[in-house]
Amino acid sequence: PNLTGTGSSALGDNSDAVSARSQAIQAYIDEQSGPLMDSLSESATGAGWKVARFDDLDKAGDHIVGIVRDVEANLVVRSRQDVLESGIVEAWLASLGVDVVPMALGEHSEHTVDELRSLAERADIGITGVDYAIAETGSCVLIPSAQVSRLVSLLPPIHIAIVQRGQVLPTLDELFTIRRRDFLDGNLGSYMNLISGPSRSADIEYTLVTGVHGPGEVHMILVG
Repeated sequence: PNLTGTGSSALGDNSDAVSARSQAIQAYIDEQSGPLMDSLSESATGAGWKVARFDDLDKAGDHIVGIVRDVEANLVVRSRQDVLESGIVEAWLASLGVDVVPMALGEHSEHTVDELRSLAERADIGITGVDYAIAETGSCVLIPSAQVSRLVSLLPPIHIAIVQRGQVLPTLDELFTIRRRDFLDGNLGSYMNLISGPSRSADIEYTLVTGVHGPGEVHMILVG
């Protein structure tokens, strides 16, 4: 929905208008979090995500343990987003004897960039939170930072993304408005990742192949 009657492209650099619309968007997604999660579940399933929904993180953790067990994973890498920073992934997987490596950059990491890449390449599964999800397209949005290495969602053959209530935007237009606000506030960063299902490519003889340039299996875990 067009929440204020003005699309993101029409707001320009009017910081007051951008800020006001961003606040309206936040109020809307908090109020409509349930229906937005329902819509996201449907569109993400259509986009190729394996979607599961749970009331809380503990129940989501049981499901993630099942995924890890089924693929007999030995190494899992995870982002250092708040939803994962309490040691919850390590607690979930302790009984399986799986190595879990938090991946971050700079002072937030014990590893060099080359070591992080090597770990991500060897990992069986990458687990992240999200910054946003898009109900219309079934996409997850990750904005890389010192706590969020894009390698976690790109290099392992399986990616698990955890989406919580209040993170689901109706359309890309709302995302672009929020990112415009970030730009005007000087917090844009250099890029963002939009993940809309398993990696697909038709580079070779125009034959669609899954998992060539990224994870071939993606799980979206909705919490709340």
